[in-house]
Amino acid sequence: MLHSMGTDATSQLRRIRLDRGLRIEHLAYLAGVHKSTISRAERGLQDLSPETVVRLARALKVSPSRIGAATNHP
Repeated sequence: MLHSMGTDATSQLRRIRLDRGLRIEHLAYLAGVHKSTISRAERGLQDLSPETVVRLARALKVSPSRIGAATNHP
């Protein structure tokens, strides 16, 4: 099941990444995901799987809930 990334979550992912001074390419490398996955998620064009949320959170050194706070379907 994919988690829908609402506007708040997509902007949160981008905000955390930029706060860490990371380019999409570097975060993709650290998280082991494709850079297009991050780019599309940040723009609200792609949902992230729970596994991808965890990978991104680990790479960003934050709780998955910080990235996926708005990923629960209403």
